[in-house]
Amino acid sequence: MKQILNGIIHLLAAIFLFFITGMAVALLLIQSQFLDMRFDSEMLITVMIFSGVWFFLARVFMNARPLALWEKSKLSIVLTLLSSVIILGITILGGSLKILPAYMVRKAVFLETALTLDDMNIFLIVSLLIGFVMLLLSHRNPVILTKETKMDWQHMTKGNRAGMMILYVIIALFTLVYLGQGGINSMVNDSVIYLKNADVEGFRDYLLSFGPLAAIVSALLMVFQSIIAPLPAFVITFSNGLMFGWFFGAILSWSSAMLGAVLCFFIAKYLGRPVVEKIITKKALDWWDRFFAKYGKHSIFIARLLPIVSFDLVSYAAGVTSVSFWQFFWATGLGQLPATILYSYLGQNATDTVKILFFMFTIVIALAVIGMLLRPKLNSMIASKRGVKS
Repeated sequence: MKQILNGIIHLLAAIFLFFITGMAVALLLIQSQFLDMRFDSEMLITVMIFSGVWFFLARVFMNARPLALWEKSKLSIVLTLLSSVIILGITILGGSLKILPAYMVRKAVFLETALTLDDMNIFLIVSLLIGFVMLLLSHRNPVILTKETKMDWQHMTKGNRAGMMILYVIIALFTLVYLGQGGINSMVNDSVIYLKNADVEGFRDYLLSFGPLAAIVSALLMVFQSIIAPLPAFVITFSNGLMFGWFFGAILSWSSAMLGAVLCFFIAKYLGRPVVEKIITKKALDWWDRFFAKYGKHSIFIARLLPIVSFDLVSYAAGVTSVSFWQFFWATGLGQLPATILYSYLGQNATDTVKILFFMFTIVIALAVIGMLLRPKLNSMIASKRGVKS
């Protein structure tokens, strides 16, 4: 019970420290008229709150003491006092002490329709008081882990630790831009809808709305779906064939998919196996280990030929196996080339039956590769039966 209570104290202390720091930085950003007109700086508070939770989880599940800023008494007190001075100074001088902080926080925690500014002020004062008390209590009651963690920060390599921090920065920046910039928010939402519904022509028209930047947006979305979102990449490939013709569309789709695959490979390489297990599950990773061990250097090529096999899972799994980067690179490049060319050609010439053709192609390729994999076993079975008869 004491351990649970101690954990709650540290969680609230972490959220408080990141929250009040985020408020101060957001207020400073709002002072810039250029930024204020183009970006919702309040969303920095949202990202900082989630960052506090992320750092707390890293402390508890990875024993990441260097990330537990709220446990460092001098640093946390200085950050709290400095942030408080900035918040009070800006709001008092601007005559908005009762309005601006409450307005910012209410928007950041998505309570604009649920609470009035007066209610938010009361909630804010109580939360800050409780948070400051939790911060002081966390200094007196350090987190004590009763058992070893599977991913111990101190035992991770420098590359793994750097990978974890890079992953955190990427996710935090993406979330900040997504929440704070309306144009990016709409672009991501619309793209996900088109890709999820496999609306090739709609997605093509959507990309064309970006004018000269259509190819860049297409490439970024291909990389995005490779790394983060489990969305159908074939829609992007078909659309590229529609927009740029099968040849240039295939080049764009192939190169951007390769970039996504390489990034997944190195993300897995730097994060290490324990983290990758969390991304694709231990069961899936163990299956890929057996697959790679059985088919050796041909395994990546075989997996890329199967459209029904997740492109992202293969890239992440390969990053934590003995497969070298160049083996992975050439096998991925050659393995995905036939499908990329065919999808681009179909995108250019057969938009009305694109889904039917895609699934027919998928089934044919899948059966062909499965037959290739099962052929040695079938031959041995036939040979054994002939031996028995003779």
